[in-house]
Amino acid sequence: MKGFGGEAEIPAYVTPLTIPGVLSMPLGQGHTSFGRFAKGCGVNGWKLCSRGANHVSIQPRALKVKFANTDGSLSQHGRGLAQGMDLGEYREAKSKGQLPKLRLPLPEAYDPKEDFYPPHKHNLYRWAMVVDLDRCIGCGACVIACNAENNVAIVGRELVLQGREMQWIRIERYLEDHPLKVRFLPMLCQHCDAAPCESVCPVYAPHHSAEGLNNQVYNRCIGTRFCSQNCPYKVRRFNWFTFTRPKPLHLQLNPDVTVRQKGVMEKCSFCVQRIVEAKNRIRGERRTLRDGEVIPACVQTCPTEALVFGNLMDPESRVARLSRDPRAYQVLGHLNTKPAVIYLRRLETRREAMAP
Repeated sequence: MKGFGGEAEIPAYVTPLTIPGVLSMPLGQGHTSFGRFAKGCGVNGWKLCSRGANHVSIQPRALKVKFANTDGSLSQHGRGLAQGMDLGEYREAKSKGQLPKLRLPLPEAYDPKEDFYPPHKHNLYRWAMVVDLDRCIGCGACVIACNAENNVAIVGRELVLQGREMQWIRIERYLEDHPLKVRFLPMLCQHCDAAPCESVCPVYAPHHSAEGLNNQVYNRCIGTRFCSQNCPYKVRRFNWFTFTRPKPLHLQLNPDVTVRQKGVMEKCSFCVQRIVEAKNRIRGERRTLRDGEVIPACVQTCPTEALVFGNLMDPESRVARLSRDPRAYQVLGHLNTKPAVIYLRRLETRREAMAP
């Protein structure tokens, strides 16, 4: 790519999401340098476009570059991960009071004919999250908020190329044909009631709390990675190294969250530190937490309010009411893990209904 400001070799990623014959490149926000931490990473596109994009010429070269991407396949392969629902069908189901077919992480969802393990007895809370796919725009704000709140390490390009990314929540993107459209799916630890990860750990590092959280006890973990192998959602991450943060980046660490060392697994905790803080705040008031008093970092940051968090044992909480919505479903629900993350199908209009 050549321009009045010079020339640069830039890899191109061919995707059906871009109009044929169009090349798009992120230009940043007017920065002229990358700083000491990002020095040597990428090029400054503004220099090439110093006199406008019309003065830029592109010449393809026979070179190949490995992309450090984590999006995986763009196809759902018929697994029904990110689901949609016709608007007309939803309105009809809503008018009839139709309830979704869910196996909620509550004792009443257990069937001795189908379940090997007995139900868990939760005290006052059973924390759960609802993700509205009709609101999710795939911006990734929840990912950044989670990284900042929970001291998630930035592993770098080389480790991502080796498949060793480090994120507690990720945004999966799937393409649907006829017509071509995109569906986004935020994926995090599902905090299953019948969690497959808990039953395989030899030292009981994945721990099911009295409030339904699938905790990870770091000082128990010996790094067998059995839990990651047994997790159908692939949301557990292994620390291959003790990641350091050069000064002054160490000042951004959250003192309420343990900084993990090499050799242990880590995952989403539903921001358990915020749950504890909320309990401490109401200590002495002789009451339970009200709906909305606990807000995880991802829920707090989502610009479209696609994420809702609350107590599933409270029938009047937002998560309990949304779990009764006809759009509600559980990703890979047929595995009977009873996930505590409930998704609401994206509302769509049939093509023929849009015709004049």
